[in-house]
Amino acid sequence: MDFQTDILTEAQYAGLTARNIRTVQRERATRTGPAFIRIGRKVYYRKAAIETWLIAQEQVQPRAAGVRK
Repeated sequence: MDFQTDILTEAQYAGLTARNIRTVQRERATRTGPAFIRIGRKVYYRKAAIETWLIAQEQVQPRAAGVRK
């Protein structure tokens, strides 16, 4: 693992997902966001953890299986 390219800061993660940093902090506090790494007061996210979490959030639309007209 290359720390420089595989790890994102809290602000980078918020920017990547186009969300406010406060929203990211709230998700972390309620344990609804991706896994994170805390080193002292700094919070980091692994790109693989973000991807895994995003895939888990995927929802199938009820009518996507067969569109009736």
